[in-house]
Amino acid sequence: MEENTNEKYLVFALGDKQYALPSKIISEVAAVEKVFPLPLVPDYVCGIINRYSIPYALVDINILFFKTASAARKVIVLKQEIDRLGFIIDDVTDIADIPPEQLMKTELDEDGATASVTAFFEWKGNHVFCLDTQELLSRIKHDFE
Repeated sequence: MEENTNEKYLVFALGDKQYALPSKIISEVAAVEKVFPLPLVPDYVCGIINRYSIPYALVDINILFFKTASAARKVIVLKQEIDRLGFIIDDVTDIADIPPEQLMKTELDEDGATASVTAFFEWKGNHVFCLDTQELLSRIKHDFE
């Protein structure tokens, strides 16, 4: 029996672009409800949300990448063992099952968005940009120091 080496990605919209995160790092997608503000944090950290009595920092990646706040009300919550973070998104678009050979590497650029994108793939006629979770997490942790 042939082993499936494809990776599942959660495809989501941020503005007019499509992004993806590996589904294995995602705990849930939920509606943003009450956000508790935090003082002295980077501008892209909207505050804390409570998920099952566990606090998660809510990050607006639209501000992180493009310096513009998102009006979105959905959040991707990472698994607790990855980090206690939630990312604001416009909407979930799909779940894509992508073979590794369909991932195309991107050139590193210094702007906010492309520095956090490792690859992209074609999905239903669109380019979907894969976010580099480790780069995002280290960038956020660096800003807190």
